[in-house]
Amino acid sequence: MTERTNLPKMTKPKQARFSAFCELLEQEGNISALAARLRVTERTIHRYLVDLEGGSRRTTRYEEFMPQVLEHLQRYPHSLFTSTELARVLDIRYGNHFKYGNGYDGTALTPTLRRMEREDLVRSVLGFRNDRDYSIRLPVTRWRLAQAGGA
Repeated sequence: MTERTNLPKMTKPKQARFSAFCELLEQEGNISALAARLRVTERTIHRYLVDLEGGSRRTTRYEEFMPQVLEHLQRYPHSLFTSTELARVLDIRYGNHFKYGNGYDGTALTPTLRRMEREDLVRSVLGFRNDRDYSIRLPVTRWRLAQAGGA
């Protein structure tokens, strides 16, 4: 039987289906056949495979965004940018979400910026918004190149 480590928490029925999946996986390699025998979708089989490998289901666009962010920050090494300002420069939009009016999606950059910070490429600088419209000071995170302006 295949070793199962770092599996997400599952309800008892899901655990039973996952156990059956693990047993059938050794017998049958075809995803469509596995899905039919377990009476689940092929997408579920793909999720089970990711869980079995210990990977993450979450997709990341790090490889796409990181070079663009790095290039922009290198162009302005002593400047600070919010994630929304970076999204506007890089033209990263919300998409067709009516709620957001097709605006710029700074939250899409946050995982990339956090990973870049762990890799010591950028630094986060905590501060407050400088908007005249607000009577209270709202916190904001700005980003800059790691080697610019000291530690």
